[in-house]
Amino acid sequence: MGGFMTADSMLPEPPSPDALRALGCRDDELRVIPIEQVWWRVHKTIGDHVLAWNAMRTYGPLLRFDPHAPPVGEDSSGKSVWYGAISPDAALAESFQFDRTIDRQLGRPYLTGLSFTRPLRVLDLAADSTGAWVTRVGGTYAISTGAHDITQRWAHNIAEAVPHIDGLRYNSRFAGAPCLALFAPATTAMPERPRLSLPLSHPDLAGRIAGAAGRLGYSVV
Repeated sequence: MGGFMTADSMLPEPPSPDALRALGCRDDELRVIPIEQVWWRVHKTIGDHVLAWNAMRTYGPLLRFDPHAPPVGEDSSGKSVWYGAISPDAALAESFQFDRTIDRQLGRPYLTGLSFTRPLRVLDLAADSTGAWVTRVGGTYAISTGAHDITQRWAHNIAEAVPHIDGLRYNSRFAGAPCLALFAPATTAMPERPRLSLPLSHPDLAGRIAGAAGRLGYSVV
């Protein structure tokens, strides 16, 4: 009787940067993010390691597609990352995934929506991509759900192999919706002002947060 294959075991180690560079990226494997599209993130505004809503994080690797080389710390090579989601619900799902509790007070979190100042060109790893880059280069769509230490190595090798792309588009593990992991080239596309930015404790967000929590099965405090 065969063993059960987990999502983590379905994602192999990435090819080397040289191998990825040779395989390249086809036009249908890239996605252009238009300037009129609004992307969302939830971010703390007080506490340790707080970053502005439009700032890239140079400290890592910590999360799924951090391109920093281990060990955890400041990346001396200039690699950085910024995460966003296509909807407020997906941003909430990603930000509070660890204990599935939307905490509106700890760290005074804000929900911020923004549009980029130029079109972004990203490698599309999401299930609705018109191409199949991750399969073509020897991976699987478990790249959106696999163990972080493996997906971080994929991100690092991608950033090394195609340094001109702005980042990755992928599926949220918890909401299914598209998310972005942007790399250093996208720094020049960050706006100076957001479309909307409110603390999660703001009364105008109460209904949206309650609705998102209900759909996701999260609690709210």
